Amino acid sequence: MKRFLRIACWSLLSAFGLVICVVGAAWFVDSRKTDEELAEEFRNQRIRPTVHYYHIAGEPGEKPRTIRFLETPALKGDSAQPVILFVHGAPSSLSFFDKFFKDTLLLNKAQLVAVDRPGYGYSDFGRVETSIINQAKFLQPLIDRFRKAPFLMIVGSSYGGSVSARLAMNNPDLVDHVVFVSSALGPGLERTYSISYLADSPLIYWCVSPLLRLANDEKLAHREALEAILPDWPKIRANITMLHGQRDELVYPTNVSFAEHHLVNARVKQFLLPENRHDIVFNKREYMTQIILDILNRRERKEETKTKTMAVKLTDEPVKL
Repeated sequence: MKRFLRIACWSLLSAFGLVICVVGAAWFVDSRKTDEELAEEFRNQRIRPTVHYYHIAGEPGEKPRTIRFLETPALKGDSAQPVILFVHGAPSSLSFFDKFFKDTLLLNKAQLVAVDRPGYGYSDFGRVETSIINQAKFLQPLIDRFRKAPFLMIVGSSYGGSVSARLAMNNPDLVDHVVFVSSALGPGLERTYSISYLADSPLIYWCVSPLLRLANDEKLAHREALEAILPDWPKIRANITMLHGQRDELVYPTNVSFAEHHLVNARVKQFLLPENRHDIVFNKREYMTQIILDILNRRERKEETKTKTMAVKLTDEPVKL
């Protein structure tokens, strides 16, 4: 019996020590990069993205919101490119998508944009916003910025998929395609670990690093936030592509069937990856890039066919004297 109690005590102490180490280490982990670090990272590229900021007036009595985004230059002249807006999950920042901004195939096909979601990166770091509706409202100026783009695609990863869905609901005539990557879309269709509730307790909360605190606040409010947008899924008319790992134990694959059931006015295509967990952006980036390129290429061929058809019709019309 004494031996059992000794083993149990050591197990509890080890688990507690591990938690302390993880929480402590998180204070020194920073998933964001400064403007200067980003400029240096892309300094030698032919197509270099630049950092921008915009501000949104807050509610009465609240400070304005600051949002940072990264953007590759638009083409000069009348020939506009498609635009791809990347929206990250949690905990993360726009730096999560750095490698896409170095992919020459993508850079030659579209104008790329990535945003620090509210509270992350340099968009008022640490200032949490748990409402998906409000997060989409804060990102709306980006949609307005590209409203004249010939084609607007949003790529949302994990929690970023929730916000991307809301942006598509709010802008059915502007958003042409949404790519959901490991996205949390259905209320309750994700795992919440016991430690999340522990980290939310008053004794522990302020010991947790700001980055993990942000993610945890979003996690615990996520079900309610998704329920708030549940009635508006029929508003989405954009084409939808879904990438999800069948072994994803954090955001369950059942999110795919949830979305298909609720996307009654959208065409949905799914890619379920049998060996992947919640790691597609990291471990399947090239595969993900190829899917995005295929979407752009299909759209390009469709536009070419439309142009040729219009030219034939104009040629066949009788000349009026």
